[in-house]
Order: sequence, then C-alpha cells, then structure tokens
Amino acid sequence: MAPGRILKKVRHNMLVDLLNEKPFLTDEELASCFGVSIQTIRLDRLELGIPELRERTKLVAQEARG
Repeated sequence: MAPGRILKKVRHNMLVDLLNEKPFLTDEELASCFGVSIQTIRLDRLELGIPELRERTKLVAQEARG
C-alpha cells in the first residue's frame, strides 16, 4: 500500500459520511479530498449504491419538498 493511501473500507465509510453531510460534492472534489482518481470515486459510488451528483440533487430537492 502506498504511503498516505486510505484503506478502501475506511474510504467507503468516509465517503458515505461526507456525502451525507455535503451531498452536492462533485466526483472531482471527492477525488481531491481522498487523493484518488475520479474513476476510483465513481467505482466506489457504484459499489456503495450512491447515485451521481445529478440524482443526489434530485433526491435532496424531493426531500425538501416533503
């Protein structure tokens, strides 16, 4: 494992927590936060069942409307 890299399981937990707190972060911003590629973030989201930004935005709007 390269120095400074976060274990996948830990990154997944942190990703879920971060997106619960800030659902409007882009894949690019998330990749920068975790020091990984955008593709890694996309694969992580897919594995965790987390929708892309456009879908997350819709979900937040629907929740706000009640």
